[in-house]
Amino acid sequence: MLLIEKAEIFFSSGLNVFTGETGSGKSIIFDCLDFVMGNKTRRSLLKENEKRGEVTVEFGIDGMSDVVDFISELSIPVLETLIVRRVEFSDGRKKSYINDINCTTEILKSLGEKIIEFVDQKNNSKILRKQNHINLLDDFCSNKKKINELKQIWSKLNGHKEKLSNLIKLKNKSLEELEFKKKSFLELKKLNLMPGEFEELEIKRKTLKSSNKIIEYLKESYDLITQNETNKNITTSIIKLEKISELLSKNKLLDESIDGLNLIINNLDEAERNIQELLKNFSYGDMSLEDIEDRLFEIKGLSRKHNVFADELISLKTELEKDLHEFDNFDEEIKSINEDLLETENNYDNIANLISNIRKEKSEQLSKIVNHELSHLKMDGIKFLINCNEKKEKTIIGKDEIVFLMRNNNLAVQDLEKIASGGELSRILLAIKVSLAKKTEGLTLIFDEIDRGIGGATAESVGERLSILSKTEQILLITHSPQVAAKANKHWKVSKKISEDGFPISFTRELDEDNKKKELARMISGKVVTKEAIAAAEKLMP
Repeated sequence: MLLIEKAEIFFSSGLNVFTGETGSGKSIIFDCLDFVMGNKTRRSLLKENEKRGEVTVEFGIDGMSDVVDFISELSIPVLETLIVRRVEFSDGRKKSYINDINCTTEILKSLGEKIIEFVDQKNNSKILRKQNHINLLDDFCSNKKKINELKQIWSKLNGHKEKLSNLIKLKNKSLEELEFKKKSFLELKKLNLMPGEFEELEIKRKTLKSSNKIIEYLKESYDLITQNETNKNITTSIIKLEKISELLSKNKLLDESIDGLNLIINNLDEAERNIQELLKNFSYGDMSLEDIEDRLFEIKGLSRKHNVFADELISLKTELEKDLHEFDNFDEEIKSINEDLLETENNYDNIANLISNIRKEKSEQLSKIVNHELSHLKMDGIKFLINCNEKKEKTIIGKDEIVFLMRNNNLAVQDLEKIASGGELSRILLAIKVSLAKKTEGLTLIFDEIDRGIGGATAESVGERLSILSKTEQILLITHSPQVAAKANKHWKVSKKISEDGFPISFTRELDEDNKKKELARMISGKVVTKEAIAAAEKLMP
């Protein structure tokens, strides 16, 4: 990529420093990190005449639950380390990968925000984004537990509001339909349709249409059985045959005759009862054919009106009754939800007010700490301020609007990015970062020439602050200051040479203690390294 043909760099925790002469290609390393995390770079990083270039970076993610959750939600396998790779092609195309799974640039940028912060870049620095100021202050306040509690109340609050809104909409809609439903229910109630009644009436109607002739035949049959004294005559005959049986004992023909006549009597009795039942069934009580047809007409009319089958009218009546009952309960339910809403709003206000008070108190404390750090960085004319205002609307993290501001030598208060630039901005951000140390999540922080335009005691103070910050954060840094470089846990020197084909090539070399001393001496005295410079370098080294 650009001047770097191939490089493999193993960063350590703590402070990682790059030094080298101007133009050696130090910034290209950070440009590559910027590129691999999906950010827009100032230029194409591909070397001339190359078809493709690739940058791969590997992160340890132990304890970084937000990163693990992020990639898990994307169905990207979680490994022991996180490997991010990005490729640029000569035709301008770029491809991005997370643990060898292809991803979009936006996903890569979102992931990068959780891992790396380019502290002195206005587009990428978390501190310069106003929307992050409240989160940074809450980290300083140790408000995480209270904020989580507030978020739960906020979710409950929105749940009540949504339920209330839906209930009111439903009530208004039901109000429009109320009269129709009342009228329909009363009609169905008056109809009083019984289960199976419609089918039974249809059968009766069909039967009654041909019932007159059937009834006539049934009555004639009944009369023939009952009016001709058939049963009486057969009974008399049985009595006489039984008297003969007393005279002729064990006569088979006689016994069979008596049994046959008894069977006839039983069958006649049963036939008489059956015909009576049939006559009863065909009479249908007091309902005439006209009555049945009127009842069916009424049932079918309501079926057409409500566009349901006749046998569904009963369930429709039950449904209408339920709807009317629910409507009667609307006001009571709305009142209950309003009471819950009021209680939840009071809980929200109590927690939000507590958080607001903590923020106001801690903002003064943080301002003092940052201003103290700024004085150590020889920036006495600059004052750091935190503006705490109440928002018009409640939010998931409270009622406050938090903005970090700066004032330069009694001039008007301005936003951070408007008051400073370059090395000055980096030192202001460093002061804030040091003040927030141990309160924020561990990120890899990248500073590009934070010591630009300073030296002596100021540079020494910058180095000390970076050393403090590196105890909780991994820091990557380009510096021209020997006072800063001397604090490094790992030190690389970037050099440039001309290749055989006439192209400049940058290469990095990790320095041991002896070479680190030589590099510090070079930074102190220039090309010609003197004994005094060596002695000064030894004095700077821890």
